[in-house]
Amino acid sequence: MSPRPNRLAVLSVCLLALAGSGVSLAADPGRLFYTPAQRAQLEAARARNVTRVETRMPAFSAPPVRFDGVVIRSDGQGTAWVDGRPQTGTAGVPGLKPGQIRADERVYEPYQVLRPAPAPPAAPAVKEPNP
Repeated sequence: MSPRPNRLAVLSVCLLALAGSGVSLAADPGRLFYTPAQRAQLEAARARNVTRVETRMPAFSAPPVRFDGVVIRSDGQGTAWVDGRPQTGTAGVPGLKPGQIRADERVYEPYQVLRPAPAPPAAPAVKEPNP
C-alpha cells in the first residue's frame, strides 16, 4: 500500500473537521460577564463614563532591607551589616533577625529568597612543557 492514500485520508478528515467547526463560530459567543452582579457593575461603570480601573498603591514603598548580621564587641560597641554594608553603633534592624529580609511590608527568611547561583570556578590554565 502506498503512503499517498493515507495522506489523502488525513487531509480529508482535517478538511471535514474544519468545515464542521465553522458552525460554532457563527453561534452567539455568550456574555463576557456571567453573573448579574458583574453585568450591573459594568452598566454602572458605563453610565459614569469610567474608562479605566484605578488601583490604590501605597504612597510610599520602602526598598527591601537585608539584615546580614551583627557583631558586638566586648566594650559594648556594635556593628550591624545591613544590605552588605557595616553600620557602626547599631545593634541591628528593628523587627528583623540576622538573615531576614523585609520587602513589600513582609519579612522573608533566607530560604524563601531565590538567589543567583555563584559562577563556577574557572579552570586553571594548562602549561605546556618546554621542549
